[in-house]
Amino acid sequence: MCWHVYGLLHRADRNYNEAIKAYKQALRIDADNHQILKDLSLLQVQMRDLSGFEVTRRTILQAKPTGKINWLALALARHLNGDNRGAVEVIDKYLETLNQGRSELPRGFEAGELAMYRNQILAEIPGNLQEALDHLLVCEKTVVDRGSWLMARTKYQLGLGQFHEAKQTILDMFHRGMTENYGVHSMFMCALLELDNSVCEEAWSMRGTRTVASMMPLSQEQKEKILHAYATELFPKFGRSYAVQRIPMNLVGEERQKNALDVFIRKHLVKGVPSLCRELSSFFLVEKKGRYYVATDPVEVKSHPTYKLILGLVNDYISSLKSNSKLLPDDEFDEPPSTELWTWYLRAGLHELAGEYKEGLAVLDKCIDHTPTAVDLYELKGRVLKASGDFKAAVDCLDAGRDLDRQDRYINNQTTKYMLEAGMEKDALERISLFTKHEGNPEANLYDMQCSWYELGLAACLAKKKRFGPSLRKYSTC
Repeated sequence: MCWHVYGLLHRADRNYNEAIKAYKQALRIDADNHQILKDLSLLQVQMRDLSGFEVTRRTILQAKPTGKINWLALALARHLNGDNRGAVEVIDKYLETLNQGRSELPRGFEAGELAMYRNQILAEIPGNLQEALDHLLVCEKTVVDRGSWLMARTKYQLGLGQFHEAKQTILDMFHRGMTENYGVHSMFMCALLELDNSVCEEAWSMRGTRTVASMMPLSQEQKEKILHAYATELFPKFGRSYAVQRIPMNLVGEERQKNALDVFIRKHLVKGVPSLCRELSSFFLVEKKGRYYVATDPVEVKSHPTYKLILGLVNDYISSLKSNSKLLPDDEFDEPPSTELWTWYLRAGLHELAGEYKEGLAVLDKCIDHTPTAVDLYELKGRVLKASGDFKAAVDCLDAGRDLDRQDRYINNQTTKYMLEAGMEKDALERISLFTKHEGNPEANLYDMQCSWYELGLAACLAKKKRFGPSLRKYSTC
């Protein structure tokens, strides 16, 4: 008991290696103590001692084979150690004890998740996609999460070159409401173009609105094939889908792209979407080593033909708004007064992408005069000021926006980050403390919440001030 308590004290001080030594010393005296073994296994996986974690979980299972968690923990330990076959054997033995001779698999959400976990382990074995696909068919009625089941089936079919079957599975996912998942759209294009498995894996791992259409150069024949499929198969059934409308814009020619972007931008300006500029920046693609990348350098952005196209459209919108014309001439309803604000906001965002910070600040000042209570304006102005090198003015601007909505955690966190980059660590602690527990030390509460971005930012702030001792202590505790 003394060794166990000694280990608990070390664990409370986050001295995990010493705690493991104390637990092992306690087990030398009482080798079958379930609680000590459980505490030891938790610290072993915390310290990435995976081989020791597997040994401990096997000992616990042998002592208490009736506990479900003991079987699953041993399967997880073997999976983490790379013994996928061993993990599958543990799950199978657990299911045998659970079924007790019944031919049917257990039903329910937990049983379905266990079946999908077993399937994932099978798929990670090299060259074992066919067995994983066969297992999916066996556990189809057990799995409750139909979307994950269809997603796994599509990946296996693409990996095995079963493109026609994969396309049908993807259409089933679209019918289930997964039309806004851009990864599914990438898989649809992979099945349509019959691409290699390596390209398919790269495509469905992309984030945001990136797809095969914006990942790599395609031939004109491939583009026409995708456009025909979207026009004849997807748009008639899922025409209201945002992704179905947006993805073809990466494939059409300049004139058709201009018309499509015109309609796209007008609708979003009327709705008042602050992220429109960031969304449009995904069209600024540059080719490097056979792959497309979003242009981030201001020189590349300014010379990009799509940027010039969008800039011309926005200038036309501003001219039409000055003459009191409507952005949507066919709309029978009146446009809100905020349309002008969001048009200028988009213009300022384009200035930011092109590195024209002085012009962007002038436009943002006009926006703030129009609507001084819009928090998004202060955030963009702060970002432009920061990009121009004026950190102090960026902090003041963002803090003024934060003061408009003190219950917004995001703008509060952004203000804290800017303060740390400006070397104002005391003010940053005061701002972040507004969303921590008031009792006790706020920094201790931030550590317990694993708010690592604050601690890393504070360490970098201290390092800039050449306070290397406190900076190293912060880095070591992250």
